[in-house]
Amino acid sequence: MLRRPVLLTVVLTFAVVLLAFDTGTGSAQTRKPASRATAKTRAAAKKKTPPPPKVNLPTQIATEEIEVAPVSPTQRDKALASAAHIDALLEAALRKNGAAPNEMTTDEQFVRRTYLDITGTIPTADQTLAYLKSTHPSKRVALIDSMLGKPGYASNFYNYWADVLRIVDQADNNTYLRPYGEWVKECLRENRPWDEMVHEMVTAEGKVWEDPAVGFVLRDAGMPLDNLNNMIRTFLGTRIGCAQCHDHPFDRWKQKEFYQLAAFVGGTQYRVDRPRGYRINDKQIQAASPGMQSQEYRNGRTILRYNRVGVWLNAKENLKYPHDYAYKDVKPDEIVKPAVLFGSAPGSFKPEERRQILADWITSYDNERFAKTLANRLWKRAFGIGLIEPVDDLRDDTEASNPELMNFLISELHRLQFNMKEFQRIIYYTKAYQRQVSYDDLDPEKPYLFPGPVLRRMTAEQVWDSLLTLTLKKPDAMVRPDDEEYTAILDIDEKTTVQQVLEKAKELQNWRKDDGAEKRKRLYKGVELLRASELPQPLPESHFLRQFGQSDRDITLDSHTDGTVPQLLTMFNGPVTHMMLEYGSVIFDEVMARRALDDRVDVMFLSILNRYPTDSERDVALREIRRTLRDKQYQYAGHGNVLWALLNTREFLFIQ
Repeated sequence: MLRRPVLLTVVLTFAVVLLAFDTGTGSAQTRKPASRATAKTRAAAKKKTPPPPKVNLPTQIATEEIEVAPVSPTQRDKALASAAHIDALLEAALRKNGAAPNEMTTDEQFVRRTYLDITGTIPTADQTLAYLKSTHPSKRVALIDSMLGKPGYASNFYNYWADVLRIVDQADNNTYLRPYGEWVKECLRENRPWDEMVHEMVTAEGKVWEDPAVGFVLRDAGMPLDNLNNMIRTFLGTRIGCAQCHDHPFDRWKQKEFYQLAAFVGGTQYRVDRPRGYRINDKQIQAASPGMQSQEYRNGRTILRYNRVGVWLNAKENLKYPHDYAYKDVKPDEIVKPAVLFGSAPGSFKPEERRQILADWITSYDNERFAKTLANRLWKRAFGIGLIEPVDDLRDDTEASNPELMNFLISELHRLQFNMKEFQRIIYYTKAYQRQVSYDDLDPEKPYLFPGPVLRRMTAEQVWDSLLTLTLKKPDAMVRPDDEEYTAILDIDEKTTVQQVLEKAKELQNWRKDDGAEKRKRLYKGVELLRASELPQPLPESHFLRQFGQSDRDITLDSHTDGTVPQLLTMFNGPVTHMMLEYGSVIFDEVMARRALDDRVDVMFLSILNRYPTDSERDVALREIRRTLRDKQYQYAGHGNVLWALLNTREFLFIQ
């Protein structure tokens, strides 16, 4: 069981790595043997005023107040009523199967789970204490509402959608996409309805800094059929990819049907259309620059490459069936007439309206799979398992583990007009969500009846962001600088001259220098300290987030929470886990603000595990702390050992 860490075992096993708060440098170190000092040097040392501790954490990170749309106060009663109805449906299913719901969570478990699930990070000791001390009868509801209005809500929710939508800063050497990720993030902050977001992603046109929603299509630039497959899988939870080459072997989709749907995106162009074509080419840039090895030439080429990519529709171009089409229902190379997979779409429309018609069909209230897919995804985010598994393989005969509940969730999404925040509010209000987790392994042959959520390990982003919460003050306000200045430099049009491109190339070089200088202000031992949503997308394989399971974004929902050896080594002795032991970290300040050792132990447990220690845990922790207190140079080594031990428990990594 994960409810209690084996603190003594962890401390003694890894005592060889004695981490200390060094009062001279403020950094985490291994303890060194004391040197033999003469009486004269000791006396001299007493007369000197000790220098202030050195702060190794970055202190000049720019901050920005992030506005996030709150929940609606007028919707609370209706949300509570809907949550009660969900509980009634779940409890009826449990009784029918001779099962019982799990016990309710303790306040300690609930505050930790709510912070992690909604804002993506554990609460601080002070935040935990504030909740535990509250006697308000509706404090759980109040906490949920508060968390849904925090910047961390959008940050955490973005991490999920970045994995689903495969968001990257750059898809290839020619396709810059960061504005797309920023647009998704801003939509979540503003709480834009999901159907509006999807409609815009399917229909957007232009360059990515003109209309960032084109990033969804540009993510598969030059591959419209692959993008269509990803579109239907993401938004309708249906896999039609096999039918691109042949009739689907496991579902009803025919190759003809795939191409009929793909005809809606026929004519999609990924390079600048001719009326807006730029007459400047690489040879002209080379001739006007100091040479091919010069920075002006390289930056000039980059500017040209990025401006050649976008999304436009050539209404005169039609999709044709492949030349090797093997079935007899149509002829090879025949022009495809657009048709939807199920339901209906207008029988006649102008060629330039094709993508609009496709977006209307996908997001229609009559298209049950659109609402069902979103409801199932958001339910799984809260409970760890969907009503339908997997979440992106719906078929005609697919049945939810609780069909009546699924129908109700669909009706609620329609009632809320695809307001994802209010929908999640209902889920978090349920008793089912607020119950103890199920610790037992799930039986894949039996439907899960949701006596409570399932036990989950934190995502890579939740682990990273929690470590930042233990380290930095106001991490939510530390955002990645926007790229508006960068894209303004990149942007050219048909009137731009060669000389203007070279001037922009010089501006680009200066911008990169300034951007690099700002980034260095955010570094700790070479690691940039920003929340996961604010870091480059994706990160290199060696980064903490990738080691803990963040996806490379090549495949939808490809992140994982599996344990690995590199994770153990990183947690034991990596720079990211050392940063919370630095002088000036949040946990350092909160622990050292308490004079009594008992209180310090309480803060350590409340900070990392968000609960008070048991009597036996307190005894072990106090014994370790007192062991080093008389060593003037390394008197806080015991404090560091306890903190480090708690961080390396399974209880820290799991959401109970």
